[in-house]
Amino acid sequence: MSQPIRVHLRIPGTAPMPKLIRLIQDVEAAGFDGAGILDSQMISRDTFVVLGQAATNTSRLTLFPAVTNPFTRDASVLAGAIQTVEELAPGRVKFVIGTGYTSASTIGRKPATLAEMRACIATVKTLLAGKTVDFGGTPGRLGYASGRPLPVLMAASGPKAIEVAGEIADGVLLLVGFNRGIIQRGLEHRERGAKRGGRRLDDLEIIWASRIGTAATTQEARRLARPTAVHWGVLRWGGYWLEPAGLTLPKLEIPDAVHQIYPDLSHAPDWDAAIAATSFVPDDVVAQLCDAMGLVGTPADCAGRILETAKLGVRNLYLMPLLTFAPPEREIAAFRDVVFPRLRAGS
Repeated sequence: MSQPIRVHLRIPGTAPMPKLIRLIQDVEAAGFDGAGILDSQMISRDTFVVLGQAATNTSRLTLFPAVTNPFTRDASVLAGAIQTVEELAPGRVKFVIGTGYTSASTIGRKPATLAEMRACIATVKTLLAGKTVDFGGTPGRLGYASGRPLPVLMAASGPKAIEVAGEIADGVLLLVGFNRGIIQRGLEHRERGAKRGGRRLDDLEIIWASRIGTAATTQEARRLARPTAVHWGVLRWGGYWLEPAGLTLPKLEIPDAVHQIYPDLSHAPDWDAAIAATSFVPDDVVAQLCDAMGLVGTPADCAGRILETAKLGVRNLYLMPLLTFAPPEREIAAFRDVVFPRLRAGS
């Protein structure tokens, strides 16, 4: 019997805490398997406070920061924070860390280096295991490490980062896109890193991150996804992953309006303004980018894509709704009413 398809949903902490907790409860009631809480200190509420409240107000969801970083908190603080949350929801917590994006850009610094990632992950894993870490000549140990398994995953969007994750972490959250060519290339890099670390692939968890945008028609879903598609495919992540996705972009002149969106296109509070700023990209290019980066279309379309990629072994998903400053009510309803019933029938 094949493994079930597990679906986790990103929760941006951009609403007041009472609304956030009700939203997370709605996510659990809709049938999702987990919730990742955005960690971006200038945009959202503190991820570990939200995780603690979520832990006490849910009974089934897997919970994790999505994703934290090595520079806004010391590694010892990160280890203590996630261990504290795990005490509230034993066996339901993961630790996911990446190089930082808006948590870095909104305070004028660069993302963490892979060397910093290696050091932070090693420290967090050692502390969670109840062992001693040398802090510049001072030995330190987490006095309340539970000893229960608490997986430490690394979020990765580039080939080198994926290989580092395969080498040192308990698993990887892949932020790369979502089509056959990208999936196959991502798996190759993970395997390369695992071999370098002398590790078995079966021992490493893999979660596939995908943008999710649903609407009554595919055309409307693609229109709504314009800021994220352009940000991913044109401005930021697309460069390396366009080739395995089978895409070649035309030459595009990026207008100043794009750079005036705070903090960036894919996290814009004014989504209509972000959509308007992407008018320099033709509709057919946006359509190709949407198909490569994630699940953009009708709920039935999304269910079909998930079932298709499951044939490639993709059975653990982390879905990131398009909007950061609005609750993902449309996606919750789409999965509760359409997608989950189709997955149960087809998987």
